[in-house]
Amino acid sequence: MRARDDAGSVSVLTIGLLAVLLAALVTVMAVTQVQLQRSRLAHAADEVALAAADSVDLDRYLRTGEVVLDPDLLRGAAAAQLADSAGRDGLEAAVLVDASSPDGFTAEVTLALRVPVLFGASWLPGRADLTATASARALP
Repeated sequence: MRARDDAGSVSVLTIGLLAVLLAALVTVMAVTQVQLQRSRLAHAADEVALAAADSVDLDRYLRTGEVVLDPDLLRGAAAAQLADSAGRDGLEAAVLVDASSPDGFTAEVTLALRVPVLFGASWLPGRADLTATASARALP
């Protein structure tokens, strides 16, 4: 009877370890990609909120000295700033979900973006829905 040797066992273990490491690397890269997109969307929401807070009703301010945001101007300013901010990498598909003023002097905006999870490639499976909300106040 011949003794059984372990030739080839190390190769199988090495291939298995490499597969696990590759899967971990892909996962970390995908999570990093989504996190970067979330950060970009949050920065864009801040920019849009600041632009929306500048949409003060000037006629009313000049007559009474009261700072009030005009809802139509607010939405228009938010949409215009989003169009400018969307020129950045990965924000082309960002949409303005809401732009409003709950109290007349605070602009609140919500942006949404659906991003591919793996390497930013839309042909690969997996999507993440991101939203970012920001607010800014208009003060005299």
